Amino acid sequence: MALASQSQNSVKRYFTKAPKPNLASHTQPIQLENINHLEVPSSNEFDLDSLKFDPGERTQILDFHPNHRDIIRREYLRQCPCQPRLHNFPKTNFSGSMRRFNPKWFDDEYHDWLEYSVSKDASYCLYCYLFKDNNIHQGGGDVFSSIGFKSWHKKKSFDKHGSSSIHNESKKKCQDLRQQRSIQSSFERQSNQLKHEYWIRLTASVNVVRLLITQGLAF
Repeated sequence: MALASQSQNSVKRYFTKAPKPNLASHTQPIQLENINHLEVPSSNEFDLDSLKFDPGERTQILDFHPNHRDIIRREYLRQCPCQPRLHNFPKTNFSGSMRRFNPKWFDDEYHDWLEYSVSKDASYCLYCYLFKDNNIHQGGGDVFSSIGFKSWHKKKSFDKHGSSSIHNESKKKCQDLRQQRSIQSSFERQSNQLKHEYWIRLTASVNVVRLLITQGLAF
């Protein structure tokens, strides 16, 4: 034993004992700073009651968070265009000719998109507002989506805008959004029906199993 102990001591002279690692320093939680900027808002968090009905007072659609835009678009489509008919429309002088917005235009072929702002005395396009993009300046889209059209002596501008490719693309996107909502509602109704039918089958299966067990019958 003495020889073995002496041999071990001789060996230890050639080695240095490593210090024990401080595990506490490796188990400290990582502090994440400024984590709030990573949070993504849910579409259900947006207050639809805060939306302005007057097109001249609305926040531009691209200024909303991307997660909120579709729910906002659906709400404006549900409300239909802003078309005040009993308003006392002010007159504007165009080279000696007094003109004003004519509410009868709401009944023309523009009925599904033409809007009027009481606060700005200007007309807008609902479709182009909802799907404004970086190319909206084509076809006068920026005038009808954000600036507002006031040249009442140039009624043909409505026709020009209504036949523009930008307007028709925006209209198609609105139709697709409505169809998407319709399909989604259909799936939800079908899903509820399937859940109900599954519950009936499950309940019947459980009752059959109970009967077989109580009667001692084979499955």
